[in-house]
Amino acid sequence: MTKWEQSELTNLNRILSNLYPMIGDGMRVAKSVGLSAPQITFDGKAINSWFSIIERARQETKVDDLIAFALAENPGDEALLQAKQHAPPPPVEGPATAKWSGAPGQLEKILGDKSTLVPISYLELGVIRAKSVVRIKRADGSSGTGFMTAGGILITNNHVLPDDPSLKDAVVQFNYQRTVAGLDAQFEEFGIDTAVPLRTSKENDWSAVCIKGDASKWGELDMKPMAVKVGDHVNIIQHPGGAQKQISFVANVVAFVGGGRVQYLTDTLPGSSGSPVFDTDWNLIALHHSGGWLTEPNAVTKSTYYRNEGIAIDTIIQGLAAKPA
Repeated sequence: MTKWEQSELTNLNRILSNLYPMIGDGMRVAKSVGLSAPQITFDGKAINSWFSIIERARQETKVDDLIAFALAENPGDEALLQAKQHAPPPPVEGPATAKWSGAPGQLEKILGDKSTLVPISYLELGVIRAKSVVRIKRADGSSGTGFMTAGGILITNNHVLPDDPSLKDAVVQFNYQRTVAGLDAQFEEFGIDTAVPLRTSKENDWSAVCIKGDASKWGELDMKPMAVKVGDHVNIIQHPGGAQKQISFVANVVAFVGGGRVQYLTDTLPGSSGSPVFDTDWNLIALHHSGGWLTEPNAVTKSTYYRNEGIAIDTIIQGLAAKPA
């Protein structure tokens, strides 16, 4: 039995989402491999469906069977062949790195349009920001991510907490993560104050609720209008797949900004919905909400790109400032 690392399964998710983008495709493949279909969540977004399919295949030790079936239908597919061999995925295309800063022959150089060097305090500040990021567990077993802002207000996605019934018995967990010793950290859990009206927007996929109790020791993220542009780097602190807190540092490039959305290449998984998206100064710039094959809002063409997407923080600020309907 082959052991599969989470990073390898994440790569496989990308590959199969590209090869089989339709719900029917995923259902057919899962059935052909003999997976337990009732245990799989088939979603309108291929990346979400394939996350569930691959997780079921992992639990049933059929990941190798899944790859073998996909290769039988897509013989010679280089990405699948590499995945079968547990090879790392090819590098994601990012900003151009042809520019040199320095004289010819100089050994030290800056690649790209700007330096990615940051002070060591960058790491410390990231740890501080991470304290405000929480895992949300609903009574139905589903999970998401959220973050605390001023006044004990929790921000997440509408599709994580869409309505009053979803708030009942939902819990918010701080410090759900691993320690530097590799042990489970002690987490703290709060309920949601259902006496405070839910503020939400289905169109822009955000929700704001109030938690029960005082969680001020975990800090809060400052929500203020922020400018972001293509080529900027972002980081996402998240609970991917409902797992312990993680951060994505790799291939974290903004690919599109507009229409109240920010699209980027940073890794996420289902369960990452509601995560805060930060710039390189740890300013909050977006609320992560979606991923897969996406179009660019307001684009002239309808081309799709394999990216992740967040709601620009300015859009949420404006929504919260508006008078409730």
